[in-house]
Formats: sequence, structure tokens, C-alpha cells
Amino acid sequence: MAGPGDLHALAEEYLAACVEALNTIPDLAGLGGAPLRSYVTHGRPVNDCCDQIVVSVEPVRESATGHVTGATSKSIKTGWTNLVTLAAMISRCIPVPDAHGNPPPVADMQASAAQLNADNWALWNHVHNMAAAGLIFSQCGELYFDGIVPMQPNGGCAGYILTVRASLDGYAEELV
Repeated sequence: MAGPGDLHALAEEYLAACVEALNTIPDLAGLGGAPLRSYVTHGRPVNDCCDQIVVSVEPVRESATGHVTGATSKSIKTGWTNLVTLAAMISRCIPVPDAHGNPPPVADMQASAAQLNADNWALWNHVHNMAAAGLIFSQCGELYFDGIVPMQPNGGCAGYILTVRASLDGYAEELV
């Protein structure tokens, strides 16, 4: 039965798909898989803990599929479709300068980049493949992959954010 928990359940489904995506990396690339720390939050999380995957619930908007009839301020809107935005943030610890301000060794930076780029590509491909196979977002009519973008490295952490928008039906209420 549809209800107020639907949005959070969709975010948990997305998180599980992202964890699954990251866990394909050790098999395919010999790098690390999904971090042990994973959770769903509201709004962008504070990046205060390296090696985590977090799905945040972001803006909920109305899709442009509806149309307005009439020309007054009391127009009637029909065809209401909710678009929910979910962002998956993978963050990993990266090499930082030593106590004397010397930059980290290039080999360490390369190894860090290999892991982060594998995270990026695994998330992008695996979540797309799951959606195409109907294994995720199957209850959603519209689905948009808005891209995966790098996070600005900060405090010894770096990573990527994969954002999707999906239609999610509202729930009926008996209003009096």
C-alpha cells in the first residue's frame, strides 16, 4: 500500500543497487568494493567520514508532463507526475601531504585515482544496467540519469556523486 514511506523505500533500493555496483569492482578490477559504511539521509550528507556510500533524498518536483488549462490564477493542473531526485555519494580517503607539507607520492595518487575512477564507472554502468533490466526503479515511469560528477577533494576525502530523477506516484488520501 502506498504511503509516506515510499520515498525512503525508493532511496534504500537505490542505495542497495549502488552497493551492489561497487561490489563488482573487486571481481572486475582487483580494487576495493563497497565501503562498510552506507546509509540513506535527507539532503547532501556532510563528508566527515571517508569510505562511505550515502544516498541522499533531494528535491521533489513536478514533471513537465502535466498541462494547465484556463488562463486565470485558478487554473486546473492535470497530469501530475512527481519527480524525486536521489544522489548517491561515494567518498574515499585519498593521500594528503605529509606533516612537512610535502605532496603525497605520485604512485599513491595514481592508486587512489584508480579506485575512484573504478567507483565512478561501476556506479554509472551497473545502475544503468539494473534499470534497463527492470531490477531497480521498476515502479517508476520516468527515469533520468543526470550524470556522475566528481566531488571537490576536501579533508582527505574525494569521490563522485551519481544523481538520478525518477517518477514516483503519490499516495491517495481521504480528505474531509
